Amino acid sequence: MKRIAIHTASWMTALLFGGASPAAGQTFTDVTDATGVRNPGLFSTNFAWGDYDLDGNLDLYVTNWGTAQIVPPNKLYRNNGDSSFTDVADALGVDLKEGNSTSAAWGDFDNDGDVDLYVSDFSDQDFLYENVDATFSEIGRSRALVNLDKRGNEVTAGWADYDNDGDLDIYVGKYYHDNELANNDGEGGFDLVLDLGLGDRRDTNAFNWVDYDNDGDLDLYVVNREQENGFYRNELSDGGQFSEIACALTVANTEIGQNATWGDYDNDGDMDVFVANIGANSLYRNDGDDTFVDVAAAAAVREVGSWLAAMAAWSDYDGDGNLDLYLATGADRQFQQDVLFASNGDGTFRNATAEAAIANTATPHMAAGFGDFDGDGAPDLYRTNGFGSFGPGNTLLRNDTPDSLFIVVRVRGKGPAAGGNNLLGLGAQGRLVDANQPDTLALVPYRQILPGSGPAEAVFGAPGGPYNVQVIFPGNLTAPIQGSVSGGDEITIDEP
Repeated sequence: MKRIAIHTASWMTALLFGGASPAAGQTFTDVTDATGVRNPGLFSTNFAWGDYDLDGNLDLYVTNWGTAQIVPPNKLYRNNGDSSFTDVADALGVDLKEGNSTSAAWGDFDNDGDVDLYVSDFSDQDFLYENVDATFSEIGRSRALVNLDKRGNEVTAGWADYDNDGDLDIYVGKYYHDNELANNDGEGGFDLVLDLGLGDRRDTNAFNWVDYDNDGDLDLYVVNREQENGFYRNELSDGGQFSEIACALTVANTEIGQNATWGDYDNDGDMDVFVANIGANSLYRNDGDDTFVDVAAAAAVREVGSWLAAMAAWSDYDGDGNLDLYLATGADRQFQQDVLFASNGDGTFRNATAEAAIANTATPHMAAGFGDFDGDGAPDLYRTNGFGSFGPGNTLLRNDTPDSLFIVVRVRGKGPAAGGNNLLGLGAQGRLVDANQPDTLALVPYRQILPGSGPAEAVFGAPGGPYNVQVIFPGNLTAPIQGSVSGGDEITIDEP
């Protein structure tokens, strides 16, 4: 992939944009054993991609659950840059042999230019590891920073700058207790926030931060098991708090919620959401003006196998300019077959699992997500197995789509030295514009830089070109544009 601009910097959020041109026959190759990331014999609950050592290669943190027979170490697979990984969790002190880890999230909470690691634990207090020069120190417990009272059972956690002050805050989703938001005080500490209306007490399985209404601040969608989901609109800029709007916007859902993923699947400039359930799935199309319509049945993504979806992830795997959808199945540790839904470009999807050469053995996959581990621009796929020694282990599938179909855009927010804090650029909005019609600002695709379990990235094909890339950073009215970018290029845009 041709690099247009090179910036030596901290870990960066990556976007992959593209245009609309059909691509077919793009496939995956199973490279699990060759890369060394199978994680055999363990019940893997989740994972997170992140470049902890700032070498430009995505590393992989995998969380594991204990059994009566196994004390499960978590894994930190360091990317060696040659399509192989080495487990360094024990050497770096982040293996957590004693717990039941449920999720992990990378985020630069101290704004020093590298990503720190938060690990949620179902049975015990959570962990926060500060990263200093690619070494880790546990400070969440030792400094009494996070989840101090251990109320309820933690299932998921994630970083976000909900108040747009430039510091990453942490939100924790729980069973048997209110969810908790901890505000980053900017001086190495966190304060529990109880008065903003985010204490959802409905057994949360997952949540997403997203700017659904394009007003420049992050809203919160919460997926709950056997209870309605919650949707909280951020009204802090108007002097308010968060307002619960799930029922009003008809996105509360009544199935057994497992996970959700946001993306602009119809390329109309706002974020839509797919909800993975035990039961019927939902695809809520965002029509703007606080209007959502469930189009899952019409889009052919409502029913999958035996109705046991566990997690879903958007990505344009085949480089045709339209978001595709991967659905990991096996909720409640049931053996099921995953599905890759490829976009037909008209708002509908087809089952392209066999078309993409993905072996479809029934197994209880608990999590799945995309990340470009080999740096060729094409989004690769990692999946976790939730049945320990009775399953095949985790799998890494390399995407063999040519890099000429992708444009890679990295964004970098202003750090403290430049009068800012948000080095990761979380909350930024990116647009790809037809360079032959620059005055019209004709929208091709639209993506948001969202916090999540992996590097916030979106994948679109970009054959030909040229395109202009426009990025809007949160709280900054200046919108820098990088012009004349074509498929196969890689650029970095800094916040002005």
